[in-house]
Amino acid sequence: MKYIAHIEGQQIPLDEAIASDDNTLKTAISVYFPDYANAEIERQITDDTVSIRLVKKAGTKGNLGQKVLIQQLQESPLEVNPALKLGWQLKLLEMKNQITLSGLIAIQPEIDKAIKSAQSWETYTEKVTQSLKQQPAATSKYPVL
Repeated sequence: MKYIAHIEGQQIPLDEAIASDDNTLKTAISVYFPDYANAEIERQITDDTVSIRLVKKAGTKGNLGQKVLIQQLQESPLEVNPALKLGWQLKLLEMKNQITLSGLIAIQPEIDKAIKSAQSWETYTEKVTQSLKQQPAATSKYPVL
């Protein structure tokens, strides 16, 4: 089955892993089209092709959007990216000359999980960065020391 997203007059081919889940699709598309983070999704199947239309929904604007974004950031868990943590662990093993091929093979599932997690973090970070860039300037209520 082929998956084609129709966005702003463009036809974008998608992998099934992205196209089959609405949240995954919105996350992937909003990196390049931030206005579609809250889009309504309509699917139509014709022969061997799934046509996906994304329709923008009005989101929060101005100061309200900024407050929501800041609240989401404040509520985000304080943690280290698992890929960085695993990288540091591997570097420590390398420094102690304790890294072996069999050891790497044994932790391959953990490495794969860390890579997927890092990709998810990257997508989220880019989304937040783009959203912050679109926010209007606001005066701080705290004095500069």
